[in-house]
Amino acid sequence: MPLLLGLLGLLAAGLFWVLYMHRTVKGLQEVDRDTKGVQRRAVSAIRNIVGTPLERVRDARLAAVILMIQIVRTGSPVTASEKTKILEFMEDPLAFENISAAFEQARGYTQQRFPFSQVSDPLIPLLRSRLSVDERMELITMLTQVASAHSAPSELQREGIARLKNRLLAGEKGTSRGAAAM
Repeated sequence: MPLLLGLLGLLAAGLFWVLYMHRTVKGLQEVDRDTKGVQRRAVSAIRNIVGTPLERVRDARLAAVILMIQIVRTGSPVTASEKTKILEFMEDPLAFENISAAFEQARGYTQQRFPFSQVSDPLIPLLRSRLSVDERMELITMLTQVASAHSAPSELQREGIARLKNRLLAGEKGTSRGAAAM
């Protein structure tokens, strides 16, 4: 009989603990749900002060590689032919010294199946300030060649490149400004 009462007590204590933990988890989920707006505003305020990682890129050559990788990652993983084309551009005309390290750094700024414009838009001010009109056109050509390295560019890739071209060349009359070289 005492053994049965002990087992019943342990069972009741276990049931109490499970119900208590369930209630605690539900309470934490409710607090998290109630503070989502505050969390978003805090992240937004931090981004307004510090900027996004893409807005902190200061090298136009790195920005070009980021765009080349993202244009192919928008639709599918980077194929061997696309990577080879990017590496060729990194060697000439971009003239990177440590190509593999720069490629991995640039890849860190990209995301699989992420909209191209969300990567290109933060980089546009940098590219407009550091590249001449001719260099911007060369970048558009490189992006088109990378997008078509494996197969014909998809509609999504063509639209992304066209949008970037329009934003890079907005307000330009087609003359070279002589900005700093890539």
